[in-house]
Amino acid sequence: MFAVPVLLLLLTSNDPASDEVSARAELEVCAARIEELKARHEFGAELHRLLRRSQELASQLENISAEAGPRDEVEATPTAEELRERADAARDEVDRLAADIAALDVRIADARRGQADGVMGVASAALGPAAVHPLGPGDRVRRLLAERTALSERRRRAEGEAARLEAAARAADRAELDRSPP
Repeated sequence: MFAVPVLLLLLTSNDPASDEVSARAELEVCAARIEELKARHEFGAELHRLLRRSQELASQLENISAEAGPRDEVEATPTAEELRERADAARDEVDRLAADIAALDVRIADARRGQADGVMGVASAALGPAAVHPLGPGDRVRRLLAERTALSERRRRAEGEAARLEAAARAADRAELDRSPP
């Protein structure tokens, strides 16, 4: 629990250098909590919130790094650990997108059932089909399928990014071993 007071202290600082430190600290806390939840197979709202926050923090760190620019050749190259952190963030994004796709699959199945039944459920029986959804059942299914396709494409890109970053981390490890004296 020592990390929480340190994190709060860093978050209240106005120094730009501390922004990076506090973002990294918060990202580490988020990553630890995400791993805890995944280990216990708790895939609820808290996990989604943490996954989104870790993605925001990773973006914030990239923006801070881009604003600072490369200081010198050694610092411009990310370390293997940084690359692994980015790969973890990309895998977290993959997990979040997979959960979003699963939720969307449920909505698609519901919409298809409504399309097959010719009604959109209890609400449409009580209020009429136009009160439930402005689109017809077929239009709604097509819209949901298009949304699923877009999410699947984002997931595919995130998986590729995670694999690329992990490979870069392994290459950085090998390069570090090559540079170290025997």
